[in-house]
Amino acid sequence: MKGVTFSENTEKMQLDVEIDPLLIEDVLKADVFINYIKTTSFAAFYILKNSIQELVGTVNTARDEGKMNMITWKIGEYRDAELSTHASKDHMSVEITITSAYKGDTPDLEDVIDSLNRQGVVRGISKKRIQRLVNASLESEPGSKHSDIVAIGLPPRRGKSSHIIPLVQNALDRILSPRQADKDKVNMRDLGEIICVPVGTAVARRVAPTNGRVGFTVKNHPVNADPGEWHHIKLGQNTTIDKDDENIIRSTVAGLPKFEKLVMNIDDTFVTEGVNVKTGNVHYKGAVIVNGDVTEQMQIIADGDVTVNGFVESALIKAGGDIIITHGATGKMDEDDCQLYADGNIFIQHGQGLDIVVDKNLTVKKQLAYSKVKCKGSITIGDPKKPRGKLFASKINCAGIIRAGCIGAISGSSLEIDYSEAYNKLCGRVDAIGDLLKDLQRTNANHEIRMTEVHGKRIHNALLSKLTNLTDKLESERVLLDWLRNSEKELREAKVQYEESARVLAYQEMYPGVTIKLNNRIWKAEKEYLRSRIAYEGRVWKYEPII
Repeated sequence: MKGVTFSENTEKMQLDVEIDPLLIEDVLKADVFINYIKTTSFAAFYILKNSIQELVGTVNTARDEGKMNMITWKIGEYRDAELSTHASKDHMSVEITITSAYKGDTPDLEDVIDSLNRQGVVRGISKKRIQRLVNASLESEPGSKHSDIVAIGLPPRRGKSSHIIPLVQNALDRILSPRQADKDKVNMRDLGEIICVPVGTAVARRVAPTNGRVGFTVKNHPVNADPGEWHHIKLGQNTTIDKDDENIIRSTVAGLPKFEKLVMNIDDTFVTEGVNVKTGNVHYKGAVIVNGDVTEQMQIIADGDVTVNGFVESALIKAGGDIIITHGATGKMDEDDCQLYADGNIFIQHGQGLDIVVDKNLTVKKQLAYSKVKCKGSITIGDPKKPRGKLFASKINCAGIIRAGCIGAISGSSLEIDYSEAYNKLCGRVDAIGDLLKDLQRTNANHEIRMTEVHGKRIHNALLSKLTNLTDKLESERVLLDWLRNSEKELREAKVQYEESARVLAYQEMYPGVTIKLNNRIWKAEKEYLRSRIAYEGRVWKYEPII
C-alpha cells in the first residue's frame, strides 16, 4: 500500500504507522487497512481497531485538504497471553483457557501451576496437560483459545455392601483346583477330605460392608464416601443363621455344599460305594456321591449334583446341578448308551462314546472322542488355565468358546462343530420381540394422539372417572413399551455377544476334517494348522494363528 510505512517500537511494545496522505490513491477504509496489516510481517500485533478508525478519518481529511505533513499513529501493541480458570461447582475439576499472545509473553508450566496454587488448586494437577496447552498456544495464531481440564480431584468411592462368601468349596471347584500331592505334582483324584459337611458346619459368612474410599477436591478438601449397606442374608436350602453370630451360616443337615449366585445350599446327600446291579438305580431328591464305579445300563437321577469318584460305563446320569466324574466315562459308539444330562456344569477326566447335554460349561481333563455334545456354555478340553487336551471324531453343538490343545486327528476323522441352533433361537427371539415392539409403538402413537385430543376438550364431570381409567391404561402401555425397548436392546446385545463367543481355539494343532459352521457360513480345515484361532467376525469365519 503506497504511502504506508510500519515500524515496531520495542521500547513501548507497540506498532506505529507513518502515512503520507498525498500518496494514498483512494479513500482509506478501516477494514481494508486492517486486512492489509494481516498480510504483512506485523500481523502478530494486537490491532487497535478504534485507533485505526481515528487514523482513517484523519488521513482521509488530510488527503482531501491536500495537506503534506506525514501522519504517525499507534495502531497495534504487544499483549501477553491470557490465562483464565474455571472450577466446577463441586471443585472436583479445573479447566484453564489460554488465549495466545500478540507478540507478548506466554506463561510457562511453572507460571500456570503458580497461578493455580494461588487460587487454592493444589491436588490432581496434570503437568502434561498444562504443557500441551502451553505448546499449543505458542504454536498457534495470536488470539486463538486453547482449553483443557488440567486438575481433577478424586471422587469418593462408595463402600462395598455386605456379601456372602463360602467357607467350604463346591465339588467342581475342588476338582478344578486339585490338592497338591508333592512339590511338582497334583493328585487329580483327590477331591479333598471333606465332601459332605456334617450338621452345624459353618458353610458361609456374611462379610461386613466397607466404609468406602474418601475422595478429595482439587483444593485438597476431603469428600466423604457413603458406606456400603448391610444386605439381608438370603438363606439357601438346609441352612440357618448361627445363634451367636448373625453373620455365620450353618448347615442344618449333613450334605453336599453348593454355593451359587451368592446363596449357599446344602443338598441332602445320598452316598454309595458304587451303582451296579446290586445297589440298583439311584433316584434321589438331593445330591448323590458315588465312591466307586457306575456300571453298564445303570441310572442315577438326582435333583442336585452327582459326583462319581470312579468310572462310568454305558450308564445314564441326570443331574439338576453339576455332574463330576473324576475318572472317566465311556459308551458304545453310535448307540448313545452313555448319557450325561446336567442343568449345571459337567466335568469328566476323559470321555468316549458319550451323549452329553449340559446347560452350562463342559470340562474334559484329557480327551473327548466319538461323542455327541449339546452345550449352552463353553467347552474346555484340558486344564482350564492351559488347555492341552484332545478333541476329535465328535459332533458338537455349542454356544460358547471351544478350547483344546489338539482339535481333530491326524487320521482326518470328522469333527463337526455347529453354532447354529442356539444362534437361530436367539435371532428368533430378537425378531419376535421386534415385531411386538413395532405393533405396540403404532398402537401407542395412536392412543397418545387420541388422548391429546380428549384433553383438549371439555370433559363432563360424569366422565372424569373413565378418563382417569384411560390415563392409567395409557401409562401401563408406556411402561410395557419401555420394557419391550429394553428387552430388544438386551437381546441384540446378546446376539452380538454370541457372535463374539463363537470361536474355536487350538493351542497346539488343528487337523484336516474339522468343520465349523453357523447356518450356511462354514469353515473347513483343509490342511494341518499349528496354534490356531477360528472366530466368527463380520458374518464370516476367519482363521488366524495364535502367537
